[in-house]
Amino acid sequence: MNVRRTTVDVWLALLAVVAPACSTGNEGREGREGNEGSRERTEDSAAQPLQLDALISTQQAKLLASDGAEFDTFGLSVAVSGNTAVVGASRDDDRGAEAGAAYIFVRAGATWTQQAKLTAADGGSNDNFGAAVAIVGETVLIGATSDDDVRSDAGAAYVFVRSGTTWTQQAKLLAADGASDDQLGISVALAGDTAVVGTTNDDDLGDRAGASYVFVRSGTTWSEQAKLTAADGAEADQLGIAVAVAGDTALVGAFGDDDRGRSAGSAYVFVRTGTSWSQQAKLLAADGNDIDELGISVAISGDTALVGAVFADDEQGAAYVYARDGAVWTQQAKLSAADGAPSDNFGNAVALEGDTALIGAPNDNDLGAASGSAYVFGRSGTTWSQQTKLTAADGTSVDLFGASVALSGETAVVGALGDDDLGSSSGSTYVYAPPQTNGGACVTSADCGSGFCTDGVCCDTACGDGDANDCQACSVAAGAAANGTCGPRATSSVCRAAGGSCDVAERCNGTSLSCPADVRVAAGTLCRAAGGACDVAETCTGTSAACPGDARTPAGTVCRAAVNSCDLVESCSGSASSCPGNAFKPDFSLCRGLFGLPGICLARICFL
Repeated sequence: MNVRRTTVDVWLALLAVVAPACSTGNEGREGREGNEGSRERTEDSAAQPLQLDALISTQQAKLLASDGAEFDTFGLSVAVSGNTAVVGASRDDDRGAEAGAAYIFVRAGATWTQQAKLTAADGGSNDNFGAAVAIVGETVLIGATSDDDVRSDAGAAYVFVRSGTTWTQQAKLLAADGASDDQLGISVALAGDTAVVGTTNDDDLGDRAGASYVFVRSGTTWSEQAKLTAADGAEADQLGIAVAVAGDTALVGAFGDDDRGRSAGSAYVFVRTGTSWSQQAKLLAADGNDIDELGISVAISGDTALVGAVFADDEQGAAYVYARDGAVWTQQAKLSAADGAPSDNFGNAVALEGDTALIGAPNDNDLGAASGSAYVFGRSGTTWSQQTKLTAADGTSVDLFGASVALSGETAVVGALGDDDLGSSSGSTYVYAPPQTNGGACVTSADCGSGFCTDGVCCDTACGDGDANDCQACSVAAGAAANGTCGPRATSSVCRAAGGSCDVAERCNGTSLSCPADVRVAAGTLCRAAGGACDVAETCTGTSAACPGDARTPAGTVCRAAVNSCDLVESCSGSASSCPGNAFKPDFSLCRGLFGLPGICLARICFL
């Protein structure tokens, strides 16, 4: 369901225009809101926020390419399915200048790691592989708009599949009637064994009228099933700029359509019966106008379609929701940002899952010019309301956060191709999820719905703020009975480690939240045994936690007496703990033997 809205060349041109403006100062959000009262709002989008059970609002991770470099535009396209995300970097140069790549990231718990980097087996310079990405389960679809297998810049799309943790290329999809500059792969979508690939420059119905191709898989073989064109297609409609598919329904944007005015835009619904596709509906904005560019982004979930109009309402942007009843589609709501301002480009990217919509606004300037944002909307019945606004924790000017968006369950992924962590426009991608419930893993209090992150889990109270020297804990690992509920630490849990050999470790009693008072080892208790005949044994004082300093026997103290008149007396040095080595008189030295009779020393014995 994830779609690329514009070519990377357009984005880089925008970067070149916006970047110089950043040095002149950022126009604040407060200053931009002065005319908000005069801006048109629909009743649905202005309603009070709904209370969703799982509000996507917490930044879980920032994804960067392990080998990211300047101008890679990592984050130009994003997609997510369960615990796997794919991020396009169409200007990566592993296989040549701007050949492109896509990166796979996987989540374990709340931690994301790079699993693979995908490149086309036949990739070459300027292919722009990664311009669009989609994922379902173990299958990834990647657009390469400037591949030239068929003709120059005719484009292609590649299918990769995963087995275990290994990704391999399964197929390369080409249009049977591809022509130069068609740019097949500018948008891609997947649903099961069906792929839809857009080509804005197809000219069957006029120059740049556009089209989309449907491919299907049987086993491991892909084949073209249909080519989708608008019943009223015309020059410059650019059908195929965005595509989405759900089951047997495909949604295709045509931002250049002029039914409601020049480039007011539209979107077309196609349905499949057996293997045949037919146009079911054409979606227009009830208040469509010149240059709205409705259809620049599309998403579909069940019988609900979401279509972006990036330049509606003075380029503030909007997104339109359509609902199907039988075969009839009607506009259900117009969504606008509560704090929207001109040139925000809200609606540049859209994603939809069930009753949750995610909408990018890459030119929002909350954190600097074109720093970007994304908005989460929720539906209750037929009423849509803004739930939260997502911005990057480290967002800054020209990040273009919100240039691409994706949803899967309670996980939102937002691309920021202008991020410069790894070089100018190297790009990044952010992952958001609902705040953790009590007991869930956390890093900061912002991760938790309760507002408390203690002992590495979300907790029902501050619980001593994780102080290791008390007897309360909120995680089993820290001694609590259960994760997420603050309570006494288990009996015998150490709450204050011994501070020395004359200190006693204090332990929790299983009922009190406080650590027992600090006590010392009783006075006179041996804390350091004598290390030799010239060392003194130390004992605790009863007040200090540390054993007294190591002392020695005074110098001159006899440590080994003479055993005969040929043996010498040894005395302590005052510094060494050991008695000096046993020494004897030299042979033939005078000595006193039995009864005091004189003799001489031989071999340490006195001979008369």
